[in-house]
Amino acid sequence: MQQINQVYKSLKNAYRILWGDNRQVIWIDIKSTKALPEIISHQQVEAMLVDEEIKAIDDPYLDDVMTLPEEGSSEYIKREKAWEVIKNIVSNPEIFDPKKRGKIIKGVTDTKKASKQTVYRYLRRYWQRGQVKNALLPDYKFSGAAGGKRKRKGLKLGRPREIQSGIGSNITADDERLFRLVIDTIYLKKKEKTFAGSYRKFFDLANFNNPDKSLYDLPSFDQFRYFFEREYKKPDVIKKKEYSIIYQKDIKALSSTSTYDVLGPGSRYQIDATIADVYLISERDRTKIVGRPVIYFIIDVFSRMVTGLYVGYEGPSWISAMMAIAHTAEDKVAYCKKFGLEIEPDDWPTQGLPNAILADRGEMLGKNVEILSAAFGVRIENTPPYRGDAKGIVERYFRTIQEDFKPYVDGVVLKESTKKRGGYDYRLDAKLSLYDFTEIIIESVIVHNNQLLLEKYDREPEMPADLPLIPIHLWKWGVANRTGKLNQFPEDIVKINLLPHKKATISELGIKLFGCFYTCTEAIKEGWFDRFKGARPEDGVTVAYDPRNADCIYLRPKNNLNKFWICELTDRSRRFRGSSFWDVWSQTKEEKKTTAALKPDSILAHSKLEDKIEQIGNRASELQPDTSYMSNQSRTTNISENKKTEKEIERQNSAFNIKKDEKASPAKVIPLHNNEKENYGYPDMTNDLFGEDDES
Repeated sequence: MQQINQVYKSLKNAYRILWGDNRQVIWIDIKSTKALPEIISHQQVEAMLVDEEIKAIDDPYLDDVMTLPEEGSSEYIKREKAWEVIKNIVSNPEIFDPKKRGKIIKGVTDTKKASKQTVYRYLRRYWQRGQVKNALLPDYKFSGAAGGKRKRKGLKLGRPREIQSGIGSNITADDERLFRLVIDTIYLKKKEKTFAGSYRKFFDLANFNNPDKSLYDLPSFDQFRYFFEREYKKPDVIKKKEYSIIYQKDIKALSSTSTYDVLGPGSRYQIDATIADVYLISERDRTKIVGRPVIYFIIDVFSRMVTGLYVGYEGPSWISAMMAIAHTAEDKVAYCKKFGLEIEPDDWPTQGLPNAILADRGEMLGKNVEILSAAFGVRIENTPPYRGDAKGIVERYFRTIQEDFKPYVDGVVLKESTKKRGGYDYRLDAKLSLYDFTEIIIESVIVHNNQLLLEKYDREPEMPADLPLIPIHLWKWGVANRTGKLNQFPEDIVKINLLPHKKATISELGIKLFGCFYTCTEAIKEGWFDRFKGARPEDGVTVAYDPRNADCIYLRPKNNLNKFWICELTDRSRRFRGSSFWDVWSQTKEEKKTTAALKPDSILAHSKLEDKIEQIGNRASELQPDTSYMSNQSRTTNISENKKTEKEIERQNSAFNIKKDEKASPAKVIPLHNNEKENYGYPDMTNDLFGEDDES
């Protein structure tokens, strides 16, 4: 079966696979401005490959769709606008059917969101460039002055007025401050306040602050509304304007999470975490009890396959969730081999990213997940608060897997009442290390994926009666007969793009992040650390960092998500080698506390030093004789001779004068010949060394 998004090149054209099963393939010409999806048989594609009429090539648009636009920029706004038009139809497989496509697109045009030609243009761009949200980014790389904010001194931006009096004015920083003040304190907090009423309040404030300005030249209602729509996201506004109870009850975060709502394997994953009911011991010192581990599971809704996991001591957070998501793109054969387990690729064939991930609100909210959506085409769906049942599949698996291992391992958490009656601390029974426990979890997952019978699974209408209701069989059937749409990306690219990102500064000392300095060969070649003006980017650079390891960071040249430079700690920050960033943050905080505590004493000591220097200077002034009768020339003529005289005096006064100890007696000398009296004392060479030279 052909891989989704694979690009093939012929002599004249290039085609991208949009969808496929074991019978047919749907692809599209990625260069033609009038291209539409075409159906071709699976056998034809294989024959063309054998005859070398087409060949697989790297995705030519990968760099474009991996570029992350700045939030609020023109590219970002255009992408969001285009996505809003087609997001509800691109996941419908009927959009590929020419007979049904027109009706689907008419449903969009009837909403007045876009014209028919615009919808086709958005769809064509989405299909041709990789079927991800970032495919809708405009080609500003071919335009000049991209992203620049235009300013015209003395002239009003925008269309001249035709009806209203006055010229109007450009929005100033003070106007934006008043805009934000009124919106935050009146429109968003006072739920009964209308937008027009909020503008009237702004108008009063603006008139009060600018009494000399004509009322016709104050910011207009359209300018007020434009600022609001640009700066405030609609979901955030709805959350603040609506009462909490109404929002939770009537405004759904999800449309559906049932099995019938997914198209096939990879359509939607569920992710969740739990703290295992078992205490573990240290791998290095098995006498030490470490605590309870955290388990993350990612499960495919359609087949119930476990597609990714994390077992470790990181609490439920983005860090541990990130590792579980990265595991979905990891080679499972190599992963199992780390724990001494040998499996075949077909035992766990789930390498790739899904269309959507359903998660709890919390670690899967925020900027960290933006890259999943924009670059990898993974939609993040968050359950409403207090709705754990929305992820019933993964929640149930947690209970199942803990029931599997509890009867057979030691250190299992017991009910509180049992501990009270017996008075025995079950933590003392812990015997498993993290390695041992992870091995148990992997063994359980392999059995679940390949042998667990899902007796209550609700079959699809077209599923044959003899299809075993076992995750691996459901997965393979879905891949063959539905849309097994796993997005394939390089494993390293996935891992690095899941890491937290931050802006780092650059100086001649290195790339600075959280007080640590880093360097890399690429930056050295670019001359970033040379000591001249303009040698380095003044706005800094975006870097990805792993909070668990401060030894290196990953720099993004030109903000491209598909490229990275590995930067290592410099010798200046050698004290942080082998540390995590949590250690760095803790240590730098303590260092700042120590510096702050010592600063008053240091200032006081320096002040006393200045006083002492002043006293010495005053004393020297008092000892200075009267030189008014001497000329300046007479005082400066013999400076060299004066220095020579002072140097001789200094030499005599500072020369070492080590005297011989008169009390010490020479050692007893034993003569070699009894009849001879010889003197073996140390010779006195004082006269030879320091005596007067003989005159000849």
